[in-house]
Amino acid sequence: MGKRVSTRALKKHRHYTYEDAADALGVTTQTVRSWRVHGVRVLDEKRPHLMLGEDLIVFLKARQAPAERPAPGTFRCFSCREQTRPLGGMAFYTARGPNRGQLEALCGECEGACFRFASEASLIELGAYLEIVRCAPTQA
Repeated sequence: MGKRVSTRALKKHRHYTYEDAADALGVTTQTVRSWRVHGVRVLDEKRPHLMLGEDLIVFLKARQAPAERPAPGTFRCFSCREQTRPLGGMAFYTARGPNRGQLEALCGECEGACFRFASEASLIELGAYLEIVRCAPTQA
């Protein structure tokens, strides 16, 4: 997970070189160059390449938008990389502390491994969507 970059130092109506943007944002020049591959618009007809402050602000805010919350009763499958319902609607809960534990299931699409953290309190809500089997914590 990359560090969160504050856009407060950027001016909307200013042009930035890679070095200027890196200095203003407190990141390396290579980091700013890599953003080009990820979608930030660069004016590259002439040298030095320039980026509009407004484009940088929009790009960084979109990147830092909060992730979508999964629908109740779904898991993110590591194999298919999708939100899916577990196979047979069944999940196994292992307590990892007094208030938190881990739900494990098999993907309903590819039967790959799916994991999700859940609190003790959320198990009641998840019970409406899943059949939850409690497992004893493993000793390491």
